[in-house]
Amino acid sequence: LGATRAYNSTTDTTTFTLTYNTAPAMANGDALQIFVDEIINEVRFDPVLIDPVDKARVSEAQSLIDTDFEYGGQVTKWENLVMTNNRPFSFITPTPLPSVISMSMSPGSRQVTVRLGSGSAPALGTPITVQDTYLLAANGNYVIESGSGTAQFIYTAKSPNPTNITDVFDPNKTAIFRGALYTSSSIGGTPVMTYVSSAITVTTTVPHGLTIGNEIAVTGVTATTNSPTGSHFVATILSPTQFVYYVPTGSVPTGVLVTSSAAINMRPQGQILHRPFDGGALFTSNGGSANAQAIRQTRRYFRYQSGKGMQMSSGTILKPNLQLDVLTSSGTTVTVQTKEEHNIQPGTIITVSGANEAAYNGTFTVNNTLSFNTFTYTALTTPSSAIASGQFSLSVINWFGAINRLGIYDSQNGVFFEYDGQTLYAVRRNSTFQIAGRATVTLGSNTVTQTNSVYPTAFSRQLNPGDFIVIRGVSYKVTDIASDTSMTITPSYRGPNAQFAIISKTVDLKFPQSQWNIDKMDGTGPSGYNIDLARMQMFYIDYSWYGAGAVRWGLRAANGNIFYCHRLINNNTNTEAYLRSGNLPARYESATLVPTTYLSASFTSVATTLFVSSSAGFPVSGTLCIRDATKYEYVTYEGTGSNSFNITRRAQPGVTTGLNLTMSANTNIASVPPLVTSSLQIGQRIIGPAFAEGAFISALSGSFVVTNFASTASNPIVIAAPMGTGSAQNFTYSVTAPIAVELAYPTFAPSLSHWGTSVIMDGRFDNDKSLIFTYGQTATSSLPAGATRALFSIRVAPSVDNGIASGFGAREVLNRMQLQLQTLGFSIATVTGSVATNVLVRANLNGVPSTATTWSNAVGNDASVVNSSLAQIADYANAGTTLSGGETVAGFFVNSTDRLDITTVRDLGNCILGGGGPLANSQIYPDGPDILTITATNISPIAINVLGRLSWTEAQA
Repeated sequence: LGATRAYNSTTDTTTFTLTYNTAPAMANGDALQIFVDEIINEVRFDPVLIDPVDKARVSEAQSLIDTDFEYGGQVTKWENLVMTNNRPFSFITPTPLPSVISMSMSPGSRQVTVRLGSGSAPALGTPITVQDTYLLAANGNYVIESGSGTAQFIYTAKSPNPTNITDVFDPNKTAIFRGALYTSSSIGGTPVMTYVSSAITVTTTVPHGLTIGNEIAVTGVTATTNSPTGSHFVATILSPTQFVYYVPTGSVPTGVLVTSSAAINMRPQGQILHRPFDGGALFTSNGGSANAQAIRQTRRYFRYQSGKGMQMSSGTILKPNLQLDVLTSSGTTVTVQTKEEHNIQPGTIITVSGANEAAYNGTFTVNNTLSFNTFTYTALTTPSSAIASGQFSLSVINWFGAINRLGIYDSQNGVFFEYDGQTLYAVRRNSTFQIAGRATVTLGSNTVTQTNSVYPTAFSRQLNPGDFIVIRGVSYKVTDIASDTSMTITPSYRGPNAQFAIISKTVDLKFPQSQWNIDKMDGTGPSGYNIDLARMQMFYIDYSWYGAGAVRWGLRAANGNIFYCHRLINNNTNTEAYLRSGNLPARYESATLVPTTYLSASFTSVATTLFVSSSAGFPVSGTLCIRDATKYEYVTYEGTGSNSFNITRRAQPGVTTGLNLTMSANTNIASVPPLVTSSLQIGQRIIGPAFAEGAFISALSGSFVVTNFASTASNPIVIAAPMGTGSAQNFTYSVTAPIAVELAYPTFAPSLSHWGTSVIMDGRFDNDKSLIFTYGQTATSSLPAGATRALFSIRVAPSVDNGIASGFGAREVLNRMQLQLQTLGFSIATVTGSVATNVLVRANLNGVPSTATTWSNAVGNDASVVNSSLAQIADYANAGTTLSGGETVAGFFVNSTDRLDITTVRDLGNCILGGGGPLANSQIYPDGPDILTITATNISPIAINVLGRLSWTEAQA
């Protein structure tokens, strides 16, 4: 029987009112038996004991990668990529130049002469990467400027040599790697170039996407004397297709510039280095300008299996903690010398700790940057010793205009932590939202347009300048939007011409630390942990996918225990999968991606208040770049409102005929005539032999100029280059043509250090029952005695969708599968059949075949037989194809017919950017997918005929 119950506290009685009429059968004094249903007890484990699919962690986990960088950066497991504004430069060959014997660099000079003990110098314009010289300013990415065909070559370093060391070559450690340009590295076609004195004006065939201070490589230009080729940086932006760089005063060209073979390439300075003393990896964009990127990503995309969880963890320092060589003082002026390039500018706030002399320790503001690895700050009191002792270190407190990231993600999907110099975020990224309409895209063009009115686009209503989009599996950055039907992207479109292309938008959903829903990790949460990003942390991310799984972000916190800080629920929330795929790589990133906002009202040439959609993420003062599809203007501001900037100086012309700076050597404060300062502006590049590449005005006060780098000479004569056209512009607000406003350059370019990276499948990884795919040759290759020939190559098809493999950019998705090799088979016969034969068979990874053979989908021996393989084959039968470069990953001696197990040979995948040409001897990793080429060497005394067969499986998760 059901009943309600009421308790009377005065009489201490309980009255039950039954839902049954008791009158006929019951009387006072009858006994009742009362049952009370108790709440069911529920047992819930601590979140650390629950996997991402909400099961108790009782099954055995399986590690999917082992990354301890004891001996190096593990290039077989990791890919490193540096870019500027989403455009790459060059990739290096695996081995350094073998015969370098010296690298001379005179004191005060930026020119480096590299001498070879044998052989001749690479061709002019060849990219090179220089590592581990005695002088940090000589390290970096450059192009060869002279010396082709001789026993020496020359390149221009980043700054003058401030020491008396004239040979910067360390015979035990210095390495110079020859590079090769990525397919999409050059900016458009042949540029037009003119010069006035040392100023070289370049007009590009497509929007260049450059910003002030970006490094460039100029190749293929000739002049009567002093060709303006080489390694330079951008000093002035005149329009989206026109910019200016300067050559050294003593290298002004003469005669007409011949540019029929000229090319302009981005020249990012990011480097990824092994930390041999603590087994980690250190990398940075080294970006003193905007949009420099350094990316480090696993070669493998880890296969997610539904019903299981994936966990990524990492030991990482998100705020750079710089290793120091020495701390010295002269009075209260402290000079810091770092082991690596510090990227610090005057005004940067730092913390020094660990010195035995207390006056060195504390939080300070940098006041003078002497070189790439030295700067000064002012201590509160004079240290007790002129040379500091102890285990001292230095960290940078915060910055604007740069980010560090780590997680399990790529350019389009995934989850990660992000620190932007101010705030730590938990981030989910996806590219599942498809914007309205269909677009027309053209190979090599930066312009994307609406296909036709039947499929109307709404670019300005769904996108903003600075957004990233995906077209045919490749990421592009939106630089300008001219209307709802036309926008500009960078880099130029890389795929084949297409109409009716679908565009998806990449969206980063960010949760700042203050909004974390489990533990804010600021000392107030359940763990009591207060995170210090300048110290090494253990970061954890785990997730389940199958479209609507949950994501958790966590840290190893109090007492070394793991605590989760934020959980994102994706069920009953989204209208589509929260990620396109659960298959993701581990990835780290350091980039100077500056904050961007947009005009909310017209900005006339005389206006002093700039109204924008938001000023969030910008410093309280600085320099802004305002740009639309036709023009640029740089303005200085002091103070912000929530939706405005207070503009104090606009578009100054600079001094281009020689500016006298009255200053001492090794200082960064100069006096100039008061009338001159009215032509100057914070951010203008200072160009002269006494200053490092990228030097600029960091502050103005009356008749005094402060530069970010110290001068190496007294009273230098320099150029203060205008940042833009030198006059204020009118910008008209339009709903359909948003005008971007962005921070002109970062206040600091941080480094990122990480150690072992773990990716674990909870519940073990079960190998799917995969099909075995096979390709066998039907035409023999004839091998003369002693000859080596390539038989065939295999790669993953560059793009795919709906189970159809195709060339790069032809389908909607970059092919991220892993191709696992199984067996090799051979049929060998002599011409006469009378002599036993032996053949050395080798598998070569990423070598370059000599024959431009077309890739074909791997459909077996009969092209009419269709199968589901997503691989491609290039067959060189009877083509006499040889192979150069690459790395031998397997080798066997075979006799007659043999079946060889090659499952231990590493799997094949794709590169970060995607790519891959239609021919087997072009666009090979990292400019496209891995290719594996099978070669045969005839070691018998007579000619033989050879047939090859290969079988493999594919991770088509």
